[in-house]
Amino acid sequence: MTTDEDALRVTASHVWVDRPVITGAGATTGGTGRGIAFLGTPERPLGRGMVTGGELRELPHDGVYIAYYDDFDVTGVRISRTGYSGVMTTGARNGMIQDNRIEDILQPAGRPNSYGIALGRDATRDMSIARRSSGIRVLRNHVENVRNWEGIDTHAGQDIEIRGNTVIGCRVGIAAVPSKDPADRMETLGAPRDVLIEENDVVRDLDLEPGAGIIMSGAGTTVGSTRERARGSISSNTVRGGAGSSGEGAIVVKLSEDTTVSGNTIVESIMSAIALPHSNSRIAIHDNVVEGVSGTSVGINVVHGVNDGAIIGNRFRATDPRLRVAVRFGSAPNVFTVRENEFNDAMVQVARGGATVSE
Repeated sequence: MTTDEDALRVTASHVWVDRPVITGAGATTGGTGRGIAFLGTPERPLGRGMVTGGELRELPHDGVYIAYYDDFDVTGVRISRTGYSGVMTTGARNGMIQDNRIEDILQPAGRPNSYGIALGRDATRDMSIARRSSGIRVLRNHVENVRNWEGIDTHAGQDIEIRGNTVIGCRVGIAAVPSKDPADRMETLGAPRDVLIEENDVVRDLDLEPGAGIIMSGAGTTVGSTRERARGSISSNTVRGGAGSSGEGAIVVKLSEDTTVSGNTIVESIMSAIALPHSNSRIAIHDNVVEGVSGTSVGINVVHGVNDGAIIGNRFRATDPRLRVAVRFGSAPNVFTVRENEFNDAMVQVARGGATVSE
């Protein structure tokens, strides 16, 4: 293989690739070569493809790439040392990505990002032509060492379930974020919708560049943007070592509506355990456990404005040093119910800032 060749290119429906063993031209070459590519088109999607077992390594771009292909399954594949992604979809529907082991996505110089698993769309084309990835289950995968970018990602995915995965040593563990606006690349357009991020184990190394353990963000770049909002659930995850710049944290949610953050355990985060930068409507933050926050040392940080919802039944465990502020509201207007939380020895339980707080 050269650096720009695919080992196996599938342009038909009903194809099963069983236990492939593929070694490419090298993960740091900067080429476009992929291990296995399932290639439908927006005008003619294909379907019913499978990859089971086997090992893919040293691919310049992707291990498995799936475009406009429906009813697919990638199961039990070991993918290591690729340049851009382990498994990536563009406009794919109704698939399973499960029980795979993906390691060492190297992102060579000049490449702006990289992913263990990514579910996206062609953001250079209008959404009426280039559809979202949707109806995909990402289950029980092990993703490790995407040190420059994201372990598991969806850009504007819909009806996505990310459950039971282990994500280690990635700059951002799991990201549900918008896709670019094809008419204005400085803006975003489609948001992730009905995304469930549940029962995952995310571990960030302290020597990584700043990044969240889990982030969910809708479209838009301004406070109160009227573009499409993210919607989903971040529940029952364990996040250890989430690091962010000031005002960010282990779990970050912004530009959302009707989203739930519940039952998560957040340990040894930096800056904040849960951060709401801005623009969250009817957000519910309940029954989370926060243990150990360094930096600004805030448990739940409602940073800016246009947020409303409820913060109920969370536990802020006693740590040494003590948590500085359990629940903090910035100076901008926000409206929240805050009750039944266990603050233990936090120096400040609730810093109300400019918020309207009911108990």
